[in-house]
Amino acid sequence: MAVASVAVLSIPVMLMTDRDAAQGARSLSQVESKAAAARAKEAVLTSEISAYSARIRGVEARLAPVQARLDQLTAELDRLQTRRRELTSEIDAEQERLDTLVHRLRSQRAALALRLSSAYRRGDPSIVQILVQSGSLSTAISARASMERVVSGDGELIQSTRTAANASLVARNRIQEKRREVLKNEKRVAEAEAEQRVTFDRVNSERTNLVAAKQARTQLLSRVKVDRRDLEAEATNLRARSLRLANEINRASASLPASTTVSGNGTFAWPVSGSVTSPFGPRWGRMHEGIDIGASGGTPIGAAADGTVIVAGWQGGYGNLVVVSHGTLATAYGHMSRVAVSVGQHVTRGQTLGAVGCTGHCFGDHVHFEVRVNGSAVNPIPYM
Repeated sequence: MAVASVAVLSIPVMLMTDRDAAQGARSLSQVESKAAAARAKEAVLTSEISAYSARIRGVEARLAPVQARLDQLTAELDRLQTRRRELTSEIDAEQERLDTLVHRLRSQRAALALRLSSAYRRGDPSIVQILVQSGSLSTAISARASMERVVSGDGELIQSTRTAANASLVARNRIQEKRREVLKNEKRVAEAEAEQRVTFDRVNSERTNLVAAKQARTQLLSRVKVDRRDLEAEATNLRARSLRLANEINRASASLPASTTVSGNGTFAWPVSGSVTSPFGPRWGRMHEGIDIGASGGTPIGAAADGTVIVAGWQGGYGNLVVVSHGTLATAYGHMSRVAVSVGQHVTRGQTLGAVGCTGHCFGDHVHFEVRVNGSAVNPIPYM
């Protein structure tokens, strides 16, 4: 493997700001996995909301006739209660009229009895006595007729009052019967209304619960949509950063003299001694673009081959990252606890680039090692 010494290159690589670092603690694979999960959850919630809408429509279809019947019974009950109050007023008025007639009848009877009693005690005057007292026959006859008319009039008045009182009693009893019938119907309608209201309350409670559940899922869907959009935007940014890194690798590698090109092909040194904990290939819904090599924190990480450092610093999900260009090939070392080289520095095979750590997105101390050909990640194993 031919390696020529080259001058230090000043190749600027756009590293992330502190804010980018804070937001870049997740790898693209994790973000895309979470975005996919959010989309799946969004689909489930949308389906659930649609199902709740259908159930709500079904409950409302059941509720409509119950509501209509309840309204009908309520209106009928109001009408019966109004009619009962009217009949009660009529009964009260008829009772007052009857009391007046009875009082008048009693008064008239008492007056007639008093006159008859007085006439009886005096004795019924004969025509001769009236004649003698009046002084003439015509006057006596007229006086007797007047007295008989008074007695007869009292009797007729008593009879008419009695007739009116009887009629009033009949009317009162008739109204009372109507009132009893109205009360009976009112009780029946009130019981029917109470039963219908129980049914209405039960169905309406079911509808209320469904509406509340739908609203809860709608609110959750809204939050999931926001999260999904944020994750998709973050994934887009991460892909853009990865693309910028690939472009930078290509640009930096193209600037190096051809004599610095390293072919690899089984000649790269392992950056650390350890086992592969995660291989190259699909992981979490996307490609894992390197291999993870387990090692203790602080273990020195060596360059796989001679080359020039083109990236050295924080790179989002990679954490602290060093990329070494070997010409058409480049190697990347991620999640370092510290970086021991700088951009433009020429390194030799095995030279310490930094130390094992767990910065960026990782699950324990290890080295994330990549091999890129013209900026595209390939399986590192054939190059080791």
